[in-house]
Amino acid sequence: MLYDEGKRLENNEIVNLAKKNLEEGERWHKKVNVREIVFGFNDGSISTLALLAGVTGGALAHGQILVAGFSGVIAGAISMAIGAYISSKSEIEHHRSEIEREKQEIEEIPEVEREEMRQIYMKKADFTEEELNLILNRITSDKKVWLDSMMKEELGLFEERFESPVKVGLIMLVAFIMGGLVPILPFVMLPASQTGLIVASIVTFVSLFLIGVWKTTFTNKHWLPSGLEMVFVGILATVIPYLIGDLLLSSVLSQFVR
Repeated sequence: MLYDEGKRLENNEIVNLAKKNLEEGERWHKKVNVREIVFGFNDGSISTLALLAGVTGGALAHGQILVAGFSGVIAGAISMAIGAYISSKSEIEHHRSEIEREKQEIEEIPEVEREEMRQIYMKKADFTEEELNLILNRITSDKKVWLDSMMKEELGLFEERFESPVKVGLIMLVAFIMGGLVPILPFVMLPASQTGLIVASIVTFVSLFLIGVWKTTFTNKHWLPSGLEMVFVGILATVIPYLIGDLLLSSVLSQFVR
């Protein structure tokens, strides 16, 4: 709690506390890219570990396993970064087009837009007609405020939360590379591929568990289920490719390598 529940707050304290909470909320949205960090690290570590498990199960040489692992991280990081950039840019462009459409409608059919605002506020609370007219008159008297209200109330868009596509892409790139290096490093340090896979799995599962725990600092969920969920997904993504590589890849390669 940010304050003592047994203490009655003065009016100025209430105002200051409310402003502080709102400012902290806006800073959180602007600075923390939880989705990109968790998604990038999670995908980087799991996909790389799955790749390493598959080629290890296929009995490839240790050097070939390392080449496959590093190649997968580089290719995956670039692909994820470009995908995050394009999707973020497309989302912003879509939002901008919706804002321009709303702005045009306010100019061309203001009576319809005003009625839309009326309908929105009628659903929010049991306002009297006088109260509704007062709210609408205040909002529609300033077109900038009117447009901002339509964006948030009708479209659910908050322009201040739009993220830079370049920033989103870079965060995804770095998170994927960091996640991808976790399972590769044991293979670099250990000459035996099977031992490297065991150690890589343990290290990766621990890192996934820690990411799941870190995620709860933003979601307010219990740390244990969140961490175990990440580990469970990682186990599935490791065991299945290993079995495929062990059962199929080695037999396929044996047909070509005599």
